[in-house]
Amino acid sequence: MALQPCQEDAYAEVGWSEVLACTPRPDGTYAVRVDQSVLYPEGGGQPADRGSIAGVPVVDVQATDGGVCLTTREPVPLGDAELRVDMVRRFDHMQQHTAQHLITALAQDRFGLATTSFHLGTDTCSIDLDGPLPAAQRVALEDAVNLEVRMNRPVTHRVISIDGDRGRDLRSRGLPEGHEGPVRVVEIAGLDRNTCGGTHVSQTGELQLAHLLGTEKVRGGVRLSYVAGGRVVDRLRADTARSAALTRALKCAPGEHVESTQRLLDEVRAGARERKRLLGELAVRVGQALVGPDPARPVHLHRPEADLGVLRSIADAARDAGLTGPLLLTGGDGAGVFLLDAEPEQVQALGPGVAAALGGRGGGRGRRFQGKGTDLSGASVALLGR
Repeated sequence: MALQPCQEDAYAEVGWSEVLACTPRPDGTYAVRVDQSVLYPEGGGQPADRGSIAGVPVVDVQATDGGVCLTTREPVPLGDAELRVDMVRRFDHMQQHTAQHLITALAQDRFGLATTSFHLGTDTCSIDLDGPLPAAQRVALEDAVNLEVRMNRPVTHRVISIDGDRGRDLRSRGLPEGHEGPVRVVEIAGLDRNTCGGTHVSQTGELQLAHLLGTEKVRGGVRLSYVAGGRVVDRLRADTARSAALTRALKCAPGEHVESTQRLLDEVRAGARERKRLLGELAVRVGQALVGPDPARPVHLHRPEADLGVLRSIADAARDAGLTGPLLLTGGDGAGVFLLDAEPEQVQALGPGVAAALGGRGGGRGRRFQGKGTDLSGASVALLGR
């Protein structure tokens, strides 16, 4: 099989290609077909590289039967062109993909868990394993992976035929459909041989560190999330900054963050329960005060702090106290909620108009029509016609 330049040397930042065609697409991009590419095309769970061709930014790279197709937002002239790789993105992918090989090998060798799929994401990566991985085993796997990182084992690649004995010790998640002939194998010395077309570091020490974030159940197995290399460093920096901010906000040592946060949450919940109780009492008193000398008159009341639950309590108290006329209650600041309480025929006649006047939508049946409005200032007009 013929390898692309990106597969021959993952550290190559610059390469040359012949632009065979440049075709505009309906979405405004251009399909730039080249004979070979130092930019890695998407595949095997690894995203495509980014970079440039002839100075034009490349926003996607895909493999084709006759070579590689780059996507640009500007046309590129035919002929020889220089390609440049975004090496920050490339090296990150090299670290994450090599870490996947290491985790896959050790998960299978130590715990009998085979990898069924792999995904290299923007923030985290994931490996689907075909069985459970309890927390204690996850810690043991992480320790084993980082021991191999410190061993600084060479990582190499070569193209081989997998016929006969040479293919027996290979790991593989399956070859591309229709593949025939030799395959590219990535080897971690003394540990793993895996069929793979991706880009990888040359020694496990370049991974720096791997951190297994956790698992979730999927299709009879687990999805193991992880980060490696620079992504671990980025998370440590973010966690350190977050810890410092929490220390200042909570006025306690980092070791007391959880306890202090739990205490504040308990206080918030207790305060919310007390607020609900007090609002209930207030709603009853407010509802009773709405009756007045003419209980049949239309009434509108606005309470900025009220939600629909409070409005219902006010309406219940007002009816219990003898109010018989149409009652429109609104809650919120500018935009908010509304509740129309009246005889069923009045609700049917007034409800849609109230919702429209409040710039919102609503619905209901029987004595009540409720909803949300974007402008509560028209409530009196909606109810009283003035």
